Amino acid sequence: MHKITSTISRLCGGSVTRLTGRREYVRVGLTAAIPAADTCQSSHRPPFQQLSKLFHARSLAHFYLWLLLYLSGAITANAANIEIELDTPRNYGYSLGDKITLTAHIGVPLFYTLESGFLPTPGPINEWLRLYSIESIPSKSGKDYSLAITYQVFKSVRATEELTIPPLPIRFMHRGKPEIETLPPWTFSYHPLIPKNKADRDIEPESEAPPRLIDTTSHRRALTYLLGVSSIILLYIVWFYGKIPFLERYSGSFGKACREIKKLKKLPQSRAVSLQALQCFHHALNELAGETLFAGQLPDFFQRHPKFLPVREKTEALFAISRQLFFADAASESSAISPAQVEKLCLLYRKLERSNRWI
Repeated sequence: MHKITSTISRLCGGSVTRLTGRREYVRVGLTAAIPAADTCQSSHRPPFQQLSKLFHARSLAHFYLWLLLYLSGAITANAANIEIELDTPRNYGYSLGDKITLTAHIGVPLFYTLESGFLPTPGPINEWLRLYSIESIPSKSGKDYSLAITYQVFKSVRATEELTIPPLPIRFMHRGKPEIETLPPWTFSYHPLIPKNKADRDIEPESEAPPRLIDTTSHRRALTYLLGVSSIILLYIVWFYGKIPFLERYSGSFGKACREIKKLKKLPQSRAVSLQALQCFHHALNELAGETLFAGQLPDFFQRHPKFLPVREKTEALFAISRQLFFADAASESSAISPAQVEKLCLLYRKLERSNRWI
């Protein structure tokens, strides 16, 4: 008894005193406190009874602590409920080298994210199965993520078998901690490429098939039509712009005049050359009008051919210069005109002359 009293005395700080009106109680999750000081003195209650109450209080504290931990763990487990919906193709009719694509639609709780950087890398999974590719696709309605997983099968069998694609681990991040979830396995029927009762030595590989010839008759015909039409269009454009000398009579009155004046431009400039250029212009205009035109007949000409009205003033001015050159004194050079100036007016007439022609 003395030893027990001395032990309690040390627990109470080395002295046995009475502290009236103050007691310490056990708190959940903390070390039990020392009983009130009045229990540390000798009384009618045995010290063993006091120690048993102390141990009982600590057991209750541990019980409540474990209960809280269990409840918190249960709530966390419920929060980490990751939903995986697997869309699969047909589960039969596969053979050596075939590819199988599974689509996984994943729904995650709050604060869970799929770590796309840690998705399984393509490569062998076992001796007969290879992960061909895995990629994120637009998610399904009501789901957070969708993955397209493609496998390729390499297994030689003699009879139809059932093969199972093993679970595939997928990594998620939750509040800075990684968590692993697996896609469910999937079983399918796998068939051999060769008959069941035929030995390998009896199998003769088929000879290489010759290349399949494509009938190009329709293509050649279409190409011929295209080249023919293109040639006709090109020929017409060349004729229209007067680039074919032997079709000169079809290039229009002023088209021929322009070619003649172009030759005169290469000669040394003189009054005679200017007169020849004017003669080319008058000849073209007379051919266009269907008669010989004089200055007094120009109003009637423009009334019958209104599309040439834009060049009426220039035509009347050229007629005045022409009258002076043809009927004035030969020594007078005051009204000389160069073939280039006559050519400009001829080009305008040629443009207007072709304005009603199709191209």
